[in-house]
Amino acid sequence: SRLHTCIRTRRTSFLCPNLEDMARLLFAFAALVGVAVAIEEATGSSICGDDPAKVPDCNHEDLGSCGNACCVVEVSLPAAPTEVYARVKEVLSSGIDGTFEYVTGGGPNPGDDLRPYKIDQPKPFQFILQGRHNAPQYKDEDGDILDFNIAAHGSGSSLRMFSLSRVHGALGDAGQNFKSLSFLLKNTQLAISTDFTIVHGCGKAIGVSMAVSEGVAPAEQSVIAGVPVSTLSFIALASMALAAVAAFVTGRSRAARTVRAGASSEGLLKAEV
Repeated sequence: SRLHTCIRTRRTSFLCPNLEDMARLLFAFAALVGVAVAIEEATGSSICGDDPAKVPDCNHEDLGSCGNACCVVEVSLPAAPTEVYARVKEVLSSGIDGTFEYVTGGGPNPGDDLRPYKIDQPKPFQFILQGRHNAPQYKDEDGDILDFNIAAHGSGSSLRMFSLSRVHGALGDAGQNFKSLSFLLKNTQLAISTDFTIVHGCGKAIGVSMAVSEGVAPAEQSVIAGVPVSTLSFIALASMALAAVAAFVTGRSRAARTVRAGASSEGLLKAEV
C-alpha cells in the first residue's frame, strides 16, 4: 500500500505525510465525527412515529394521566430565568425540525413576563409561555399543547415543562409527550443539573414523583451544554482510541529517527577511525 511504501522509503511529501502529520489528521477526523454525531442527536426528528421503540426518548408512554395522555417534568438549570426564557422561546419560534411553534395572541393575550407581579409563593415565578408540537396526523388545532413556567431557583432557574395530547380521545401517546419535552430541552443548548424529575404522567404511576435517573437509560438522563451524555461518551471513547493510535504512530516515528541518528553517529565514528 502507499502507506507501507511511504514508511519503507521514509519519503515525506503531500502523498507521503510524516507520521506526526498523520496523527494530527486522525485527531481532526475524530473531532469532526464527534461534532456530526452531536448535531444529529440534537437536531434529528422529534417524532416518535410508527416504531417508538427505535427512537431515543420515546420509551415513556403515558396512558390517561391528565384524562388524555400527558407528561410533566421539571429540571434545575444554572442559567438565570431571563436566559432560560429567551432560549426556550427562541427554540419554539424556530420550529427546530418544523414541528414546534411558539403560541401567543388571542383575547385575552397575557404577557409571558411575570416579574411585575412579584410572585414568591409557592415559587418565585418569573416567566410563563406556551407552545405547540405538531405531528403528521395531529397538527395545528390538534397539535400537542406545551406549557412552560420558569422560577428563580438559587442563583439559577427551575423549569417546569408540560405536554398534553390535544386531540380528543388520546388516552395514550406512544411516548410522544416526553419525547417532545426532552427534544426541545436538548435543542436549547442549556446546561442542566442531574435532578431531571418526572412530576406527573410520562408513563409513571399517577401521584408519584420520580427522578428520571431512577428508571431511564443514561442517554436520557441529562445533557451537558446541549450535548447528550451518550454523544460525549462516544467522543471520549473515540478520542482514547485515536490517542492510542497516535501514540503508537508517534512512537514509531521517534524510534525511526533514533535509529537514523544512531546510524549517522556510527558512520561518523567509522569515518574518524
